[in-house]
Amino acid sequence: MKFPRAFYADRSSANAGAKAALQRHATRVLRRVAQDLRLPAHAHEVVTDSRRGSSSVRVSLRTETLFVDVVERQGGSGVALSFRTRRGRSDLTGGGENHVALAQLETPTGYRAMLDGLRLAGGIDLKCGGRR
Repeated sequence: MKFPRAFYADRSSANAGAKAALQRHATRVLRRVAQDLRLPAHAHEVVTDSRRGSSSVRVSLRTETLFVDVVERQGGSGVALSFRTRRGRSDLTGGGENHVALAQLETPTGYRAMLDGLRLAGGIDLKCGGRR
């Protein structure tokens, strides 16, 4: 997967337009991940965290058993992709975050390995995108 340059940019002085662009790119990337996981439309949602006063960007792909997040790194040095498990739709915190290096995901092998890991962690069936 090819990531937009906005994912690597120094975000320490990003304005509202740059943050909106990052949210659009992150939403597009997470929709691609959902598509590659073959998740049906009713089995996932892409949510932008828009808490008032929060200056950082967080966009999440949520399924019944999994969160996949694109978040701004502390200190404004680009973004990070992470995933964590959850116990149903009411669990909004999930487990511990597992960060994945963007450089690894830009290789076809690394991206496939991440998808396989997400399927395993989330109990996602390869054939239909549903739960096993």
